[in-house]
Amino acid sequence: MLRHSHDKRSTCIGCLFHNKMRTFANQFSSDRRGSIAIIFALTAAIVFAMVGGAVDYGRWLPARSKTLNAMDSAVLAAGRVLQLNPANTEGALSAAKQYYDQNKSTLLDTDTINFSVQSGEIVVSMSTSTVKTPFLSIIGIKSLPVNNVSKAILAAGGNAGTHIELALMLDATGSMSGDKIAALKQAAVDLVDIVVWQDQSEFTSRVAVVPFSEYVRLDEPSFIAATNFPTTKTVCTTTGGGKGKGKGKKKTTTCEEVEQTPSQTCIKERSTSSRYYDDAPGSYFDYYDGSSCSPQATLLPLTKDKDAIKARINAMGASGATAGHLGTAWAWFALSPEFSSVWPTTNEPKSYSLLTELNDSGQPKLQKIAVLMTDGEYNRYYSGSDSTTQARALCDNMKAKDIVVYTVGFELSNGSTAKETLKKCATSLEHFYDADDVAALKLAFRDIALKISTLRIAQ
Repeated sequence: MLRHSHDKRSTCIGCLFHNKMRTFANQFSSDRRGSIAIIFALTAAIVFAMVGGAVDYGRWLPARSKTLNAMDSAVLAAGRVLQLNPANTEGALSAAKQYYDQNKSTLLDTDTINFSVQSGEIVVSMSTSTVKTPFLSIIGIKSLPVNNVSKAILAAGGNAGTHIELALMLDATGSMSGDKIAALKQAAVDLVDIVVWQDQSEFTSRVAVVPFSEYVRLDEPSFIAATNFPTTKTVCTTTGGGKGKGKGKKKTTTCEEVEQTPSQTCIKERSTSSRYYDDAPGSYFDYYDGSSCSPQATLLPLTKDKDAIKARINAMGASGATAGHLGTAWAWFALSPEFSSVWPTTNEPKSYSLLTELNDSGQPKLQKIAVLMTDGEYNRYYSGSDSTTQARALCDNMKAKDIVVYTVGFELSNGSTAKETLKKCATSLEHFYDADDVAALKLAFRDIALKISTLRIAQ
């Protein structure tokens, strides 16, 4: 965000013209010799000054507008460099100067501008930038100043006054093995570096990682909170009777409740009327109770810990089929305040109400964003309609909560059901990315990251 501080000595072209014309007239009126000639000369001078002044003003106005826009573009360009690498101050200043020189008005007569980086912010100060005035110079106005703006500060990250909550649904199925999963990890880590800003003292940017394949896997406490898994079981022991020692004694059976932990923490659909909604998990989810399940990596709820986010992304493997509706559902649940009971306190999503509350700059106080990525058809489900139907219904209801949905298809064939599902799930077609190769996948994630962290200009 750019905050402009305005110079109190703002340019008043009319004031300059009025003062100079009054001085010019007083000089003529003080000399009463040849009054007719004086009146004619005065009238001609006024007419000439007015016509010439209009020409000069017509040159000055677009020159001023173009130059101030060039200054804004320069600051944004520098800010973009700092977004990608906060330590690259030299590159940021070079980008600012380059953008300014390329975009400023060619009508500037004098031009002094200074760019600096102060506490991670781009600061621009202008002085003595002027446009020559050939006609107005006759009455003593030799130039007009351009810079009524003395400073512009780039407020990036939390200084923009907005919280960000982002859920990454990442395909960890068998078809993603090899170079594809490696590229996905690089793309996702790059996004995290841009979106998660350094100063989180007031406004936070948090990311959740939702790997999916045949299931979505939760950490044990979240799994127990979300399912009807019994945390205790009855264990009975029988003594007495039989041969040997104790023979002839009556059999006795003793039972007690003992704690148990799940051997697997993989989630299935919620087979209730809440299947397509983010209703709080009072109606529990079904779960897998076999010997093994995919994916390998567990879901990471919203966190601002950049190292933890990257570690979870890099822990992903590639195995199993594609239950895209489960990935979609849990990307939503990671953002939903209705699921606060499932996550640790520090990972709880913020209220939906902040999505429509505006900060002092007129921007929402909170953005909730889901990025849904897959490379194949949704081909695994356990109850209800097929995975594609369930995913589309979940997307519709997620968007109805004002969550912005970006989708990324990776090497999907034209006309495929998966590609159509991603188009329907996206907030708009501009939020859908069709990545044909590894390079395009990385560019898609980079573009999403930069859109999420857009640098805005505020007067």
